[in-house]
Amino acid sequence: MMPRRRDFLLGAATLGLGGLSVACSKPRRVTSSVHAGIDFTELVHKEPDDTLPIVVAIHGLGGAPEHWIEGWMPFPGRARIVLPRGFERHEEGFSWFPWATNMKDSKLASDVGAAEERLWKGIVDLSGGRPVIVAGFTQGAILSFVMASRHPGAIVHAFPVVGSCPDALLPKEKARAAPVTAYHGTADETLPIQVVRDAVNAFKQGVNEALLREYPGVRHTATDQMHLDLKGDMQKALRT
Repeated sequence: MMPRRRDFLLGAATLGLGGLSVACSKPRRVTSSVHAGIDFTELVHKEPDDTLPIVVAIHGLGGAPEHWIEGWMPFPGRARIVLPRGFERHEEGFSWFPWATNMKDSKLASDVGAAEERLWKGIVDLSGGRPVIVAGFTQGAILSFVMASRHPGAIVHAFPVVGSCPDALLPKEKARAAPVTAYHGTADETLPIQVVRDAVNAFKQGVNEALLREYPGVRHTATDQMHLDLKGDMQKALRT
């Protein structure tokens, strides 16, 4: 079961990719677009290339695309990076779905599922059939898990960081899912590591590829080592 604690989604709301400091092969410029009603900030190479895969980076609760631009700008992989904006205002940023400390698991799964469906329509419209990689933090990690479960034929790989997946939205009866690599600290008291282990194990059923990178002693946050591992894993996925 998913923990019913507010900190589950608050702890890493403004996480970026501070560890991705390697210069990219070509500079990027910032543009914006709207697809199926979703606002996207896009980091594209100055020399347009419509064949590049799409990397969708989904912020957490209280985050926003503008909080992430500097962190993603130097990403060394050859990709078009898009940063969608959450649906509702939350403090200094945005939220993807409602959250309350007394929320029932069924309600959380329903709200997460609806948010994923809404966001996915924008991603499909933007990507135009190109390969898609998704990465997310906290709320964004939850959505990344769900996208991997629901869209195995469209997603190359999902990279959820500091998050899990509602039980009702996990792959069922060995259903096919997109490859998943998750990142989580073993000392996380907000979202215990066992919850994430259980989710990743559910993805492993059948022939699905799923990996959990565990970080001993790390609490509800992302570390430099997580950033480095994520960078390497994403570069590998972009090469496949």
